[in-house]
Amino acid sequence: MRIVSSACHLFEYEVTAAGPCAVALDPAAVRARKMFVDCLVLQIAVEPGDAAVLPAAVEVVKTIALHNDAGYIVVESVAPWARNDRRAGGGAPDDVLTGLADALDVVSELTERLEERGELVHLMPFGWNTIRFTELAGGSRPRRVTRLNPAPLPADRSRLSRAPRMAGSCRSLSY
Repeated sequence: MRIVSSACHLFEYEVTAAGPCAVALDPAAVRARKMFVDCLVLQIAVEPGDAAVLPAAVEVVKTIALHNDAGYIVVESVAPWARNDRRAGGGAPDDVLTGLADALDVVSELTERLEERGELVHLMPFGWNTIRFTELAGGSRPRRVTRLNPAPLPADRSRLSRAPRMAGSCRSLSY
C-alpha cells in the first residue's frame, strides 16, 4: 500500500465526468464543489495482499493526521491495474475487476476504521474525473509518501525502516 499524504490549508474538488470503472454517484453530486479547510488529503494505492497491512495503515494515517492537526481526512483511492505475475513463475494474469473491487474494499474498510476512531473522513468517488484546487500547508513536511508492505523486507534490508510491532515493513519519505 502506498499512501501519499498532503497537509492542506485548503482542498477543493469538483466531480466532472465518470471514467471507466467509476462507482455509482448521485447525479446531484456531479459538478457540486466540495471544500475542506485544514485537512489531510490522502492518495492511497492498494495492491494485492494489502488487506494484511490495514491495521498499520490506520495507525500511520492517525499519526500523520494528529501531527498535522487535520480537521478532515480526504481519501482518494488509486487502484493500479492488475499485473501479470508469469515472470515470477505464477499462473494466469489477475482479474482486473476483482483487483479493483478488492482495492475499493480495502479503502472502504480503512475509512470505516478511521471513523470508528473518531476521525472525520471524506471518501472521494472512485473513477471520476475531477477539477482540484490545493493549497498546501507550510511547515517542514507538507507532503509525505509512506509505503506499507504486507511481506517482510528481505533479510539484508530487514534492519531498514522497520516499525516495531508490524509484521510487514514501512518506509516513509517526506518532501
